[in-house]
Amino acid sequence: MKLSLIVTDSGPLITLAVAGALDVLFLPGLPVIVPDMVRHEVIADLSKPGAMLVADWIRANNPHRLSVAPTEVFEEFMLLKSINPATKTKNRGEQAAAEVLAKVLEGQDFGAVLVFEDSAVRKTNFLLRLPDAVVVASTSEFLFGLESRGIIASAQAILDRAVDVRGNELLTRYMAGSDDTELLQDWPQALRPS
Repeated sequence: MKLSLIVTDSGPLITLAVAGALDVLFLPGLPVIVPDMVRHEVIADLSKPGAMLVADWIRANNPHRLSVAPTEVFEEFMLLKSINPATKTKNRGEQAAAEVLAKVLEGQDFGAVLVFEDSAVRKTNFLLRLPDAVVVASTSEFLFGLESRGIIASAQAILDRAVDVRGNELLTRYMAGSDDTELLQDWPQALRPS
């Protein structure tokens, strides 16, 4: 089964940026997709920690190592923002990720690994009805999955570099998946390098 790695909110990007580890997203050899709304959430305020690093990383790697996926969610947001500049991005990154997930899985033998910021992963509504062959992993679970496959030396070392900026919540490991997905039986197997 082919898999894509979808970054579902700005949190993992910021966490990995402040840890100096954005490129770990490429290590499993999966196509990396960043929804356009998620990119916007990061680059809307480049003065925030890690935001400039993420913007530069996306610019340097798009389209040859990652893709920024266009969404209707982002188009609608930009329209609303043109009418009311105070329009907030709240939950739109996750909505855009759900839209991208539906497009990736539509009529194909595809699965996906969704990477969330650890503190937000449990409260996202679209996780209630995951399609087949989808694994949702917190940033820390993703990193520990890479470590267990021998792809990185230490997940904890990366997380420790981000704690001062991102807080201790990012250390919480979380993983979920659709009930019948084989990926849950051996989660790190999904992260094997291609």
